[in-house]
Amino acid sequence: MIPATRYASRKGADLAYKVFGEGERDIVLAFAFISNVDVFCELPEHLEFIERLRALGARVILFDKRGTGLSDRGGLDATVEDRADDLVAILDAAGSTRASIIGWFDGGATAIVAAARHPERIESVIAYEALAVGHADEGFPWEVDAALIASLTAGLEPSGWGRGLVVRRFWQAEGAERLVAWWERYESMSATPTAARRLAGAIAEVDIRPYLADVQAPVLVLHDTALEAIEEAPMRWLADALPDGRLQLVHRSSALPAILPDSALVDEMEEFLTGTRTGGRRDVLTTVFTDIVGSTVALAQTGDERWRSIHAAHDDALRRAIARFSGSEANTTGDGIVATFPLPSSALHFATQALESAAALGLELRVGVHAGELIMRGDDLVGLAVHAAARICAIADPGRIMVSDTVRVLLLGLPFAFEPAGEHDLKGVPDRWTLWYCVDGPDGAETRPD
Repeated sequence: MIPATRYASRKGADLAYKVFGEGERDIVLAFAFISNVDVFCELPEHLEFIERLRALGARVILFDKRGTGLSDRGGLDATVEDRADDLVAILDAAGSTRASIIGWFDGGATAIVAAARHPERIESVIAYEALAVGHADEGFPWEVDAALIASLTAGLEPSGWGRGLVVRRFWQAEGAERLVAWWERYESMSATPTAARRLAGAIAEVDIRPYLADVQAPVLVLHDTALEAIEEAPMRWLADALPDGRLQLVHRSSALPAILPDSALVDEMEEFLTGTRTGGRRDVLTTVFTDIVGSTVALAQTGDERWRSIHAAHDDALRRAIARFSGSEANTTGDGIVATFPLPSSALHFATQALESAAALGLELRVGVHAGELIMRGDDLVGLAVHAAARICAIADPGRIMVSDTVRVLLLGLPFAFEPAGEHDLKGVPDRWTLWYCVDGPDGAETRPD
C-alpha cells in the first residue's frame, strides 16, 4: 500500500511528504533537483528500494522540497539553509525525533547542512554523488562534466522539458523506454520549465563548505565510478573535510541511473546504517496469486451473511491447501490469497486444488503464478517477481491457471502440460512476457475451464 501524501508547514509553505511503515529508526530520502512523491512511487523499483530500507526496521519518509512536486511551487529562491530547516520541519510533522538521511546530489548537500544546523536531530547521513560546491572556484576546482551541463541546459528549455533529454543520454540500454517514459512524466509533474531552470541555477550556487566542520554525525559519501560525468576527487575531498566522513566507491553493474539504487548501493547503505549486510533476506520462491471472479455480483446475489460464510469457507480451504503443499501465506487481497512455495510444482499442485475447492463452493478463480527472487521483510514479500505474479493473475481467464515462462521452464520433464497464452505487457513490469496456461496437472487433472 502506498501511503497518502501529508503536509508539513513552515514559513507559509506547505511541504508534501509520505511515511512508509513503522519501525525503530527513521530514514528520510532527500531527492535531487526535482521530485514528486506520488510519481516517484509509480516505479516498482522505487517501491522495492523503500521496502529494502523498511527491512532494516525503519520508517521511510519521502518529501518534496519547496518549488517542486506536491509542495508549494513558490520558494524557488530558498537557500540550502532554508531547505535544511524544511527537512527538520518534515521530521517534526512526521513525529520523528532523530533520523538518518539519504540524499542524492543536492539532496545530499542539504542533508549535510541539516546535520550541522540540527545535530540533535540527524543521526547519520548518506550523501550520494553530493558536491560540496555546485561550481568550480579557486578552492574547489571541480565541476560537473561540460557535456552533461549542455544536455541539462537543453533539457530545461520549454521545448525540451518533459521529454527526458538528460536521462536519454544515460539510458541507452535495451528496455530503457519504460524508464524514459516514467522520467518524462516525473519531469512534467515535478516542476514547470521555468521552475526547473531556477532550481538548477540554485544548485549551481550551493556552497556548504562553511558547515562541514560542524557536522557531528557520521557521513558516508557514495560515489559510482561508472558515472563518468562526476569525478572521484571532489567526493574524496568532501569525505576528508568532514569530521566523521568516509568515502565508499561502488561500480554499478546495471545501466540504471543514479535515481534507482541497485543492490550494490543499497548493500553499502545497509552496512553503514546497521553494520551488516543481509542482501535484503532474499530467496527464490514461486508466488501464487488467486482472485475470486465476480465477487461483487456473488455478494449481491447471496447477501452479506451468506457471502461471509462462503468466503470464510473458501479462505479456510485455500489455507489447508497451502499447508498441504508446504507453502506460506503471504497476504490476502480481499478476494484472494497470496502464497509462496519453495517449488513451482508445489505451487501448481496448490493452484489446481484451489480451483477445485472454489468450484465446490460455487466460486470461480483466476490464478497467476511466477517464480523469481524476492526480498523477505518479516511476512511481507518485496520484489518485481511479486508484481509480475499479481499482474499475471489480473489478466488470467476465469477458471484458469496462468503461469510465466519461467515456471514452465522450471517444470520441464515433470507431468505438467501447458498451452500458449501469448505475449503480454504487464503493467509496471519491464519487458514483454510470454505466458502459458497450465492445462493438465500432475495427476492428469485438467485445469481447463468447462
